[in-house]
Amino acid sequence: MKQQRALLAGTAALAGSSALFALAACMHRPASSASQVTSDMSVCVDPLAMPSGYGYPAREATVAGWVERRDTRAIREHGWSLFAAMNTAPDPDGEAVWRSWCTSTQAFAGATVPTPAPVGAAPATATRAATGQVRSLNAIRAKHGEPINFRATPQYQLPAAILNDPAYRQCIVPAQGETPAGLTDGAVFQSNGDIMIAGVIYNRDAYDWIRSRGLYRTATLRGLQPASATGQAEMPEMPAGSIVLKPMMWPVPQDGVSALPIWDGPDSDHDRYAGFEVHDMWPRAVAVTTDPASEGRRISGALQLNGVTLNGAAMGPSRYPDMPVVGTGRFYRYTPDLAALGACDRALLDASAWWAYGKRFRQGDQLVLIAMHAMTKEQRAWTFQSFWWHDRPDAGPYAADRPALPNALGPWRHYLMTETYGTTMAPGGTRWPVAYNPYIELAAAHPIETNCMNCHHRAAWSDIRADRVSYQLEGGPDALAVFDQRNAIFDGIVKVDSMWAISSRVPNPRPTPGPVGTQ
Repeated sequence: MKQQRALLAGTAALAGSSALFALAACMHRPASSASQVTSDMSVCVDPLAMPSGYGYPAREATVAGWVERRDTRAIREHGWSLFAAMNTAPDPDGEAVWRSWCTSTQAFAGATVPTPAPVGAAPATATRAATGQVRSLNAIRAKHGEPINFRATPQYQLPAAILNDPAYRQCIVPAQGETPAGLTDGAVFQSNGDIMIAGVIYNRDAYDWIRSRGLYRTATLRGLQPASATGQAEMPEMPAGSIVLKPMMWPVPQDGVSALPIWDGPDSDHDRYAGFEVHDMWPRAVAVTTDPASEGRRISGALQLNGVTLNGAAMGPSRYPDMPVVGTGRFYRYTPDLAALGACDRALLDASAWWAYGKRFRQGDQLVLIAMHAMTKEQRAWTFQSFWWHDRPDAGPYAADRPALPNALGPWRHYLMTETYGTTMAPGGTRWPVAYNPYIELAAAHPIETNCMNCHHRAAWSDIRADRVSYQLEGGPDALAVFDQRNAIFDGIVKVDSMWAISSRVPNPRPTPGPVGTQ
């Protein structure tokens, strides 16, 4: 999942301004655990700093004060300011700041990559089944509260046109048993295993730390491995100033519309997978168009979900009889230059478009940003804020506390936000509040009652303790529990400072399972 920063050829429009913007994507349900691509994009050149005037960085003591006082308004205003700042160009003719930042491909260049996991099964599911560590997610819920992943997730069958295209031969992950064939990462985009095009990117501080400390090498993390099964260890903590982003994009044809499901709830779990493919949980959609003259109409249409199944049953098409038509100008949007992309990036775009609207991605089609996680090292525990697009962006609690930012360009006000900085559900409590991105967590088979900080604080790596599934060890903390970093779930493994990408990307003969493709 690479996003297209200054390193990607192509044009990107920052709606409502003359600035340019390029998007990355992040993956949820993996088609690959790490990129197999050897790319000449191995060095990140001149990433821009965050612009001034948006309150970044906040002092660690300031963030601690917000958390201690339970000052949700200050926290949310800071999160909104971060989002607007990252998507603002340094000058009227420039590009959005984070377009210049570093891709996961660059950060982990030089790593020898293991065979990718196949499309269709959440990373935890396949490995748990192999190790026998988690016998029943329902039993875990009964004993310990929320699980981290549901077992049943959609399987996306690749279209024959991609499977049989000689140009894409090196991009195919062969089918394994009942798991269909999938796609590897490209040099620019990362394989997400579904419609969404994904990426993880790093600012200069985060990128330099990974490269200078050798945190992309197996030998580095192996050297940190605890000497005993009960010992604990951690990698060198990411430096203050680090920012890690995880965006998701959606394809839109130049000569039609793309149905985008919209999340309006529910607010509690229904004990099953709840990703955007589940029509009864996402009963409403908008029709996204590249033609601004078409806005304001209402039309019928469908999200095709070609070849998508759940428990063997077809999931699509999801039909919407009354969709409002919205233009891509309401999104951060990007028009890829297909001639500048490698085969595996084009394969990912083709598969995404096929699943969404039934044809290959063509020159002139666009990608729109529908979701983004953002982690900042403004405190040791990181700040977490996550954004998603909505056609009613001024309604409800996720629209609250959006500040006036006159210098912020583009459609940042069309997004909603959730955040978690360390404030517990109740004063002095031991439970985190629910904080999730519907396009990211739900499509990753996480329950609705999930918290970003809880998940990321479990991030770990091991090549000798494949049985230590730290993020969902049977008997360990549930999805909303506040737990100490000295918890026994970390015995015998290496904590990686909330960076699941380290777990996913650093080669490992028997990798510690994790939410593949996360930051």
